[in-house]
Amino acid sequence: MHREPDQAHAIPRITRRWALWLIAVSAGLSLSTIVFYSIVMDVSQPYAVVVKGDAIDPTAASKPVVRIAVISRYPPTVTFRGYQPIMDYLTARTPYRFELLLGSDYAEALQHLLSGKAAAVFLGSYLYARERERADIIPILKPLNEQGEAVTRSVLFVRSTSTARAIGDLRGRRLALPSAESYSANWAVAELLPSNGLAEGGLAAVQNFAHHHTVIAKVLNGSFDAGITREHLIKDLVGSSIRVIATSVPIPSPPIVVRRTETPAVIAAIREALLEVGRDEERRRILTKDWDIEFVHGFAPAAAEDYEPVRRWR
Repeated sequence: MHREPDQAHAIPRITRRWALWLIAVSAGLSLSTIVFYSIVMDVSQPYAVVVKGDAIDPTAASKPVVRIAVISRYPPTVTFRGYQPIMDYLTARTPYRFELLLGSDYAEALQHLLSGKAAAVFLGSYLYARERERADIIPILKPLNEQGEAVTRSVLFVRSTSTARAIGDLRGRRLALPSAESYSANWAVAELLPSNGLAEGGLAAVQNFAHHHTVIAKVLNGSFDAGITREHLIKDLVGSSIRVIATSVPIPSPPIVVRRTETPAVIAAIREALLEVGRDEERRRILTKDWDIEFVHGFAPAAAEDYEPVRRWR
C-alpha cells in the first residue's frame, strides 16, 4: 500500500541537503581562489623577451616599432593579459606599433629602458625615486585610482581565518614580501616592522618573492601567515578570504618613465593617447575593459617632484 513520506523526516533531509550544498559551494569558491593564485604565481616558464599581440590597427605592420618595458611585479601571464591591450590601444591611436618587453625582475626592466631597448617603462614608485638622478629618467604619466586620485597604498594582510588582528599579533609568525625593489617591501622593512618592534627577530621568517601574486598565494595556501601587497590587488578578496590589518600612507602611483633623451614625438604620442582615455567616462569604460585594473581609470601627468615622499628610503 502506497504511503506518503513522513514529513517530519523529509524536511530535515532537505535542510541537510541544502546545508551540504552550501558548504560545497563555499569550499569550491575558496579552493578556486587559491588555485587561481597558485596558477598565476607559477613563474617556472621562461620569460618572453618581446611579447607581440594582434594589433587592432590594420596598418600596424607598416608602423615603426616602439617597445615598452614592464617591471616584473606580476607573473608573465598576468602581465601579458593586462598590458597587451594597452599596447594595442597605443598602436591604434599613434603613428607607432607598440610591443611589450618583459623582464625577469625589476632591475632588468629598468635596464631595458636605459639601454634603449625600450622607449618607456612601467616602473615602480620606489625604484623610480631611487634611480631617477643616477639614471637621468623622467616620469610622464601616473595611473588614477577609482577615486580619481593618482595615489596607491600598500597593505599588510592575513587570511580571514587568522587569529591575528593587529601587527603585534604577528610576533613569531611568517611574513611574505614582494620584490625588494618594490615600495611595498621597503615600507614593511623600513617603517612598519621597526615601528612595531618586529624588525629584529620578532618574526619566525621574512621572505621576498618576485611577484605580488605569489605573496597573495603564499598567504592563502597557508605557507605564510601574513603578506604585504598593493591594496588594489586584494580588493575583491577582503571580507571573504583576506583581512587587512595595516595600510600605508598614500604615495604617488607607479609612473610610466622615459629617458630624458627619448625622441620627443614618441613621448608626446604615449602621453597624449593615454591622457585621452579619461576624457570621456563612457568611452573610458569601453576602452579599458580588458586592461590591468591599475590602469582602467585613466592617467594623470607625472613630474619628478611628485615622488619626493618616496625618496626617504633610498
